Amino acid sequence: MLELRGVKAKLGGFQLGPIDLMVEDSYLVVMGPNGAGKTTLLKAIAGLLRAEGSVVLDGLDVSRLPPERRNVAYVPQTYALFDHMTVYANIEFGLRMRGVPREERRKAVVEIAERLAIKELLQRTPRQLSGGQRQRVALARALVVRPRLLLLDEPMAGLDPDIKEAALPLLRGLSQEFGIPVVHVTHDRDEAYSLGDLVAVMYGGKIVEVGGVEEVFARPRHAVTARLVGFQIIKLEGRCFGIRAEDVVVGSGGIRGRVVQTMRSAGGVKALLDIDGQRIWAYIGSARPGDDVEIELSRPVPLDC
Repeated sequence: MLELRGVKAKLGGFQLGPIDLMVEDSYLVVMGPNGAGKTTLLKAIAGLLRAEGSVVLDGLDVSRLPPERRNVAYVPQTYALFDHMTVYANIEFGLRMRGVPREERRKAVVEIAERLAIKELLQRTPRQLSGGQRQRVALARALVVRPRLLLLDEPMAGLDPDIKEAALPLLRGLSQEFGIPVVHVTHDRDEAYSLGDLVAVMYGGKIVEVGGVEEVFARPRHAVTARLVGFQIIKLEGRCFGIRAEDVVVGSGGIRGRVVQTMRSAGGVKALLDIDGQRIWAYIGSARPGDDVEIELSRPVPLDC
């Protein structure tokens, strides 16, 4: 279990925290706009950045321990593989640094390579691998040391859509298979929904909302969260609401608007509507730019703006 108690860090002019958070042996996805502090949070947990407060793993406060003694595996966005070394040597590296005997290292490397389906890659170098293969090698190197916590920083960034699709089941099973918490940073809402048991949303260095994936995606409380999970924001009578395009009913209702633009989409024709200077998208049967329309919001979600 991971517990953060009042974790704070300063990086230049950026202030992280204070962060209070508890993650049991589950998969936590951290979302937020660029500059929200997501990567800074991971580095503070890993000990790569000096921080105040407490980082507690399985009941042990590791805040004052250096990174190599925390038993936390951190996989950066670039994967940080050693290009001059074979895949085998990359995976083995952490075990060698810990003084694990050669035969024990060999067995551990082969076992994790088999579990992640990369055994046939062991004698290649990272330059000879695809993006998806490099991701698996980075995960193998992180997991072979049997960490108490796995931190993933945008692990799907830069991967082709088909490789992403193949990687989702692998990532989703990590927490349960290895019995450790996983903290995964992303800005991709589909990725977050597919992978997370919990979602934490960061903004301005703080966590503004945390909850179960279904709950947060269906009924976000904060406007930042609503935007990240696909809601549009509209203010009516001084209050903020989140609304999805499919929940904007055009042709009836007491709200007046005007069609600004129309375009095709996978779900049908969408119209950009202007409502007192605010613009939202809606699915529409037939309309042309300039048409005045009546609008009803069928399932608005009240938000803190």
